[in-house]
Amino acid sequence: MEKKIILFAIAIAIIHSIAVFYNLYWRFLWIDIPMHFLGGVLAAVIFIWLCEKFPGHFNLSRNFFVTALAVLSFTALVGVLWEFSEFVYDVVISSRGWGALASQGVRDTIGDLFFDLLGGLTVVVVRRLRYNNSHPDDE
Repeated sequence: MEKKIILFAIAIAIIHSIAVFYNLYWRFLWIDIPMHFLGGVLAAVIFIWLCEKFPGHFNLSRNFFVTALAVLSFTALVGVLWEFSEFVYDVVISSRGWGALASQGVRDTIGDLFFDLLGGLTVVVVRRLRYNNSHPDDE
């Protein structure tokens, strides 16, 4: 599982780097949507992996709503930190003319966070469906 997470993170980083290098975020504004969705998926998968690697902090199989809240909270934290990094980039780099603005304002930020959370929610729902299929007698 660890190798798959690392490969997924590397793939996202490569796609992001290519998009930045070739100004794809500016040429195709929609590219930001799947990137944030995938970032939300990655954050959720990392959180679940951490919970399974270090048991005792969260039992992710007992209560779907607590699990969803925990996973989405972590996903939101990662999303907010990413948006904060875009803000810092805009203040430090873009304001000096060294690059294009990373953020397009509040509407862009809220949209980015929405797709981060949608990616995290997708992981939670898929995980729950897989759990239900492997434990049909629990219901």
